[in-house]
Amino acid sequence: MYKSISGDTDVALLSPGDGVSNVTSIHIANTHASSDVLVDLYISTLSRAGTASSTFYLMKGHKIEKGGYIVLDSKAISFNNSLTTGFGLFILLGDSAAQVDVLISK
Repeated sequence: MYKSISGDTDVALLSPGDGVSNVTSIHIANTHASSDVLVDLYISTLSRAGTASSTFYLMKGHKIEKGGYIVLDSKAISFNNSLTTGFGLFILLGDSAAQVDVLISK
């Protein structure tokens, strides 16, 4: 699965209930031409009201330099995404001009 992300709004990479529980790696590349990017990557459950109720960070405020990337492998990624009450995978970039590409392998 590939996604291009920009801006400083939380984005669901995998929503709770998507049925993906065998992620083997997540590759995040900074695609901004001239700036570093700060990345939060986290799993979260949603309450019945649709707001986050339990959040656990895989990365918080991680700096990826311009042209750089980070790869998380299966040792760092393990969560239940099969139920709508399970976990979703979310990303948040630290600046409205930030841009990254995300590749999730399963």
